[in-house]
Amino acid sequence: MVTLRYITSMQKAALSLRISKEESKALCELALKEGVSQSSIVRRALRAYGVTPEHLPAKSGYDMIRDVVGQYRGGSKDLSTNPRHLADYGK
Repeated sequence: MVTLRYITSMQKAALSLRISKEESKALCELALKEGVSQSSIVRRALRAYGVTPEHLPAKSGYDMIRDVVGQYRGGSKDLSTNPRHLADYGK
């Protein structure tokens, strides 16, 4: 049996578990192959098993401002196409 101990920041809990030498070797090889830590692989396995929730997908810029897009009226509707509005652009 091999004992793995992970020391992490105060925001995360440490986990110590016993696995066989074969499991340890397989975990190490997979981590090297994927270029990630063994901890990352264990966390991914916990998510896949349903123990921990999936991470929420990152929001796009549009997602962050979606509630205000189109709410304000007035102003020119052709600011990006009318040459009159673009005369001093970039100067």
